[in-house]
Amino acid sequence: MKFKTVLEGQEAVILNYLGEGRLVKGPQRVFLFRERLQYLKKHTADPYQYIVVKDRDGLVQHKPGPCFVFNNPLLYESVTVKESTKIDANHLIVVYKRLKESDVERRVVQGPTVFVPEAEEWIHTFTWHGTDPLEKTRMIPGQSVFQKLAVIPDQFYYNVKDVRTQDDTMITVKLMLFYELKDVTKMLNTTTDPIADMINAVCADVIAFAGKVSFEEFLNRTQILSDISTFPQLTQRADKIGYSIQKVVFRGYHASDSLQVKLCLCRVVL
Repeated sequence: MKFKTVLEGQEAVILNYLGEGRLVKGPQRVFLFRERLQYLKKHTADPYQYIVVKDRDGLVQHKPGPCFVFNNPLLYESVTVKESTKIDANHLIVVYKRLKESDVERRVVQGPTVFVPEAEEWIHTFTWHGTDPLEKTRMIPGQSVFQKLAVIPDQFYYNVKDVRTQDDTMITVKLMLFYELKDVTKMLNTTTDPIADMINAVCADVIAFAGKVSFEEFLNRTQILSDISTFPQLTQRADKIGYSIQKVVFRGYHASDSLQVKLCLCRVVL
């Protein structure tokens, strides 16, 4: 037998020897006889957070902040605080919602906003080719994992390797691609990795161009590789997946070391 005090702003549950419980809200002083008092943990969410409450019957609720919830074991299985998704004006997210009979609804949320998902919603995670942190001209599958999709122009470097000219000279063509998202719905419906699609298309265009000319002709026509019309497969594929290619910049080429030595000797002789 003892007294316990529940302060103002606190909550507690009192459990008896039969396992029955009751809620006590402070300020209050309670007398315990063959009972145990358990103070409840208070979970608080600020304006940029939300609280996920899972009831003991499996029902899940999302409560946007600012708010607080006491983790009452008589009612809840779990209470957790999560961060809301902050979206600026240059990004968007793709949200899916489970409907009745296993149907799923998709919608796009454009920034600027602070997004709090409903209990039946989840945010799409994109997994694309991304730049190798150790080599900016190399793209790694699955390197770029994100939820906020940029809607402003962007670019990436890429080296097209093992390009064979008409006279069997092997070279590497260095490019920089500038692109912009135009239709997010088309992109979602037609591709899972637009960067991979652009890489494959630009490789096909470069190989097709180099295969029609000798190495010497290639050197004399490199300015064409900065002309967007030289990349029909790239522009067509980009349009099909909801993107626009702004421009392609030729950054140079690399040949084998032996060929580079020969070219240097030729320049010296000339």
